Amino acid sequence: MTAPTPTGSRPVRVLHVLPRFIGGGPERSVLTLARHAAAQGTRHEHVIAVLEPPLASRLVLQARRLGIAVVPRPDDETLRALVRDTDVVQIHYWNHPELRRLLETVELPPARIVVWARVLGTTVPQVLPAELGRFTDRLVLTSDTSRDSDAVAAALAAGTRVTTIPGVTDPARLEGCTSSHGDGRCVGYLGSVDPTKLHPRFVELAAAVPVADARFVVCGGGGGEEALRRRADELGLGARFTARGHVEDICRAFGEFDVFGYPLAADTFATSEKALQEAMWVGLAPVVLPHGGAAELVEDGVTGLVATTEADYPAAVARLLRDGPLRRRLGDQARRWVRTAFDPARWARVAVDLVDELAREPRRGRDRLPGGGRSGAASFVRSLGSLAAPFERSLRGVDDADAGVVDAADRRIADAGPLLARGEGGILHYRNAFPDDPHLRLWSALVLATEGSTDVAEAELAAAAALGLGDDRPARYLRTLTANGSP
Repeated sequence: MTAPTPTGSRPVRVLHVLPRFIGGGPERSVLTLARHAAAQGTRHEHVIAVLEPPLASRLVLQARRLGIAVVPRPDDETLRALVRDTDVVQIHYWNHPELRRLLETVELPPARIVVWARVLGTTVPQVLPAELGRFTDRLVLTSDTSRDSDAVAAALAAGTRVTTIPGVTDPARLEGCTSSHGDGRCVGYLGSVDPTKLHPRFVELAAAVPVADARFVVCGGGGGEEALRRRADELGLGARFTARGHVEDICRAFGEFDVFGYPLAADTFATSEKALQEAMWVGLAPVVLPHGGAAELVEDGVTGLVATTEADYPAAVARLLRDGPLRRRLGDQARRWVRTAFDPARWARVAVDLVDELAREPRRGRDRLPGGGRSGAASFVRSLGSLAAPFERSLRGVDDADAGVVDAADRRIADAGPLLARGEGGILHYRNAFPDDPHLRLWSALVLATEGSTDVAEAELAAAAALGLGDDRPARYLRTLTANGSP
């Protein structure tokens, strides 16, 4: 260990390391906490290092107005210099190839490090592996549900303090925003329209709501809008279902909604969802499923409704649409609760205290995360921690004795859900980050074939062989795919 660096009368310097800066919840929460901390007279200087472009210009402008420098895509030496020049480093963690590369391959100078978990961490691909708990000096969660993760168990075993600080929304976005509670016809969703985040039967759930004149309005981008529209047409919803894409005026959208329908996928890694907070902040009663951190935000029958099963969801939505007094009561209670539980000024004070306390401790050196420099596939396997079993077995390869075992592991990979296959931190994300890795090309072939993208899967198998996978699986799977349409 090195001696502590007294900050004296100068501000405490805080470096935030973020994989991206495009306007998601983690980015907005960093800026919101910094703004409220500054309003309380805290003397912290913030720098944000963004590992991967593009950067949202409006977010960069917000940061500059707060006096926060943004460093886009620093090279390794620049990042080491930033770490040397800072008092506390906050690594905002979710499974992302570039962040994993940094933690596995870059030897950082002695530092005081906070790993700030921005995902639930208990489902693939967004896992909080044990190695993070051993790496960090403080572990911050954004949901208490994350206490079931391997990172928390490892941190507690090492005597490292674990704190929960939820991601918070910026009330300035909601100034003058209210819900009229409406006439009981409009079910609204606002947030990412990403097929890896939404419930896979989102439109089917809407179509099953037993209210003949109910309308469904979806606001947000993410790539899944056209698929939602097509499915709504197939189910006969017609003009009752609208997917508007990205909207700037969220207050206008919230003002149109009567109920906030927020059904997420069962394997969601969502924690303290900003969109759900914002809906409750303006007094909308939400309906959610018991998945991820979203269910933590809603107390059934008090601040909204939690549908226990998928089959219960349409009935819960209909109940709120039909019962105006219940809708108003739950919406009012949601507004009061969320403004206390997620008060950004309150959580800014907690975050400031954590930083100031750590800044008084000695800097320490630490080993990089294990596995660095081996391969992109090895990095992906490490990122999944204790949930990596089929990928770990597939990566070890085939010999005469265990070909059947490896093929069984590959079949499990082929059946990966949309989130593991296509979500951030998933197979295709890593494949795109490491296009020369034969195992990632093999795994992408498996999931693409399952999706029915046969031609692309065949090309991926050919690439896996050309890149030197080391066994006959690409050839065998290619023959099977050509004959049967699946590997």
